[in-house]
Amino acid sequence: METSETERSRQSLGQSQKQVNVGPAERKASMVGGAALAASGVRSLVKGKYLPGLAMIVAGGMFLYRGKTGHCDLYQAMGVDTVHTHDSGLHIEKVVTIGLPPQQVYEFWRNLENLPQFMRHIDSVQVTGERTSHWKAVGPGGLTVEWDAEMMEDTPGQQISWHSVGSADVPNKGTVEFKQAPANRGTEVRVSIDYYPPGGAAGKAAAKAAHGINAQQLEEDLKRLKQILEVGEQTTARRTVQ
Repeated sequence: METSETERSRQSLGQSQKQVNVGPAERKASMVGGAALAASGVRSLVKGKYLPGLAMIVAGGMFLYRGKTGHCDLYQAMGVDTVHTHDSGLHIEKVVTIGLPPQQVYEFWRNLENLPQFMRHIDSVQVTGERTSHWKAVGPGGLTVEWDAEMMEDTPGQQISWHSVGSADVPNKGTVEFKQAPANRGTEVRVSIDYYPPGGAAGKAAAKAAHGINAQQLEEDLKRLKQILEVGEQTTARRTVQ
């Protein structure tokens, strides 16, 4: 028989896995829609329409739960997170071809503590768990921002996806894809990152740091990655790597 302590640990683990993955706008819509569905279900029961009424009450309850907790089991199963999805985000995407097999490039990137070697704005990455890490970045004027991140997908040799969690200075999410380049020329590395600087006066500094991270900088970062992996070192001069 399991001890009560073990049972409590399992319950705690189950609760920690139910993370908020539904954005504010969706949560509000779920609450409104859920309440309307539940009310319609009650009216149907009063009219003697038991099956439709019960179905609407159950559906309404699910939407109310979704809105109240901010958690959606379907989203979790699909690896979807709309918490940081809004129009004010900064999206950057770049591609580079590296003359090595996808698995080898993936393995270098998967060791997250390698990232500051080629990503100039990243000061440090500390691995805190099997799928979690703590990031520190430096923006314009030496401004420092920090966040915790969690991997949503980790497919060896193919793809890594992550998103920030908790009270990040600059909420963000991203994906790195590793694909075999045409004619066996190596690996096509496609990096897509979205930053969501917070609004209001409190978020101005963080927003400034995020907007200092642009497409040109990401392109330069990927060229440094290419040089490190193909040549084994970085040149002291900032020459362009073809």
